[in-house]
This record gives sequence, C-alpha cells and structure tokens, in this order.
Amino acid sequence: MQIMIEVGMGKGIVASAPQVVSCLGIGSCVVIILYDAKRRIGGVAHIMLPDSNSLHNHYPPYQCADTAIATLLRRLRSMGAAQQDVVARMIGGARMFACSNGSGPGIGEQNIGSLRQILGREQIPLSGEEVGGSYGRNIEFYLDSGRVIVTTAGEKEDVEL
Repeated sequence: MQIMIEVGMGKGIVASAPQVVSCLGIGSCVVIILYDAKRRIGGVAHIMLPDSNSLHNHYPPYQCADTAIATLLRRLRSMGAAQQDVVARMIGGARMFACSNGSGPGIGEQNIGSLRQILGREQIPLSGEEVGGSYGRNIEFYLDSGRVIVTTAGEKEDVEL
C-alpha cells in the first residue's frame, strides 16, 4: 500500500518504496530528489536557500542546498543506498518576484546554480529537471518506480528518473 508523505518548505525526508513523496507550492525554492533505483530508496529536500555558509544563523539542514545534499546522502547511505547508483532530479527555482533593480540572479537561479555545483562535486548525475520560469509547481515522487509527476499551472509532465 502506498503512503503519501508531504514535504513542506525547508523540510526533507528519506524513504523507500512503496511511499510517495509530494511537495506543494514550489516557487523560487528548489526540490531536489536523490534516488537509488536499484534499492528503491530516495530522498527529497524542499530547499529555500543556496548556501548556509553566508548565513549568521543556524538553519535546519534541509533549508540550504549544501547542508540538504549532505544530509540526504548521509541518510540514504544509512538506509543502504550506494552513492554510485544515486541520480538527481531538480524541480523549481522560478523567478516569482522581480529583483529590486531587475538585474542579477533571483533566489531561484541561485538555488539552481548552487545545486548544480554541489551535484557536480559529489559526482551525482542530474537525470532531469523542470526549473526556471515564473510559475509554481507541485510534484509527486513514486519511490517504487522513480516516476516524478510535475504539475505546473494545471498541466502534468510525467518524468521517469
């Protein structure tokens, strides 16, 4: 029996099949999915910020890209995932609000760039993405198959990891 688990903004989870993970209202945040298809174990983080190093306050681990990836990988390995079998999928990073002077990357673009850099450093292939734009998204991630359904403005894009 599939169990639906909702991951809110700044939160994350690592789970195994047959669970289904959903994230709603993804705007400038980026949802990162790490998935080991051989073992049907996956992790999802709803990331709000690109980097924890520039912050003076301590944030929970899933709020920032660098700490979220490290936490997901550690928890995936503890559940039996093999990092060489992990692939990533990235959703979100929209420009929901114009910058005050209209120049420079918005927080969504910064989140996307930070995640690309971290995934490259960790040698985790990015198997797919639905990023950018100026609209929100929702996702459902099926751990039994790796299937990700991205809903944007009433349309569905069905993507396999």
